[in-house]
Amino acid sequence: MNIILTNIYLFVLATVLAILEIQIEGQNGWAKNLPTWRPKIQSFFVKIYSRFMSGKEMTGYHLSMFAFVLLIFGLPFVFGFPFTIENLLKTVSFYFIFCILWDFLWFVLNPWYPLSQFKGRILGFHHKKWLWGIPTDYWGGAVISLLVVLPLLGVDKSIINWWLINMAMFCGETALLILFSLLILKIDHWNERK
Repeated sequence: MNIILTNIYLFVLATVLAILEIQIEGQNGWAKNLPTWRPKIQSFFVKIYSRFMSGKEMTGYHLSMFAFVLLIFGLPFVFGFPFTIENLLKTVSFYFIFCILWDFLWFVLNPWYPLSQFKGRILGFHHKKWLWGIPTDYWGGAVISLLVVLPLLGVDKSIINWWLINMAMFCGETALLILFSLLILKIDHWNERK
């Protein structure tokens, strides 16, 4: 029961955060028109960030958002959730999956970028490299998420099942949200309503 509740809660959180970002950024993804800090000096930290983020520009907005989400993920430990290696690694694993969800749901719910346009040549401003129709950022995040929990195999043989169940649930929830956005919200035809 705990795995289901945690998974649904994280999915709802990713959905709300994606909606919030759509409201903030509008049709200008990656904080293009926001009055946010953008370092011009290519320091070591900026270069590492850009490389880790597949060439995306560092902005104060995104650093703040990523830090905010990290703080949210640490909140259970502040409230007394046992700080063990297992709990920490599962939390970090969830963080990487969450970032994929949060990003993709921005497209699922964004009327300016309907899913019919979720392609490399159209979304090159955000995802530059694609593999099998999916941004390489998503593949990388999923792999890192799995690698983070692999050390737990020695103590918990079911950790792979835990990861697979969560991924399957996130995929199912995403599919339902896609159907809702296409059939009920009619996101792909949002701009035709004007």
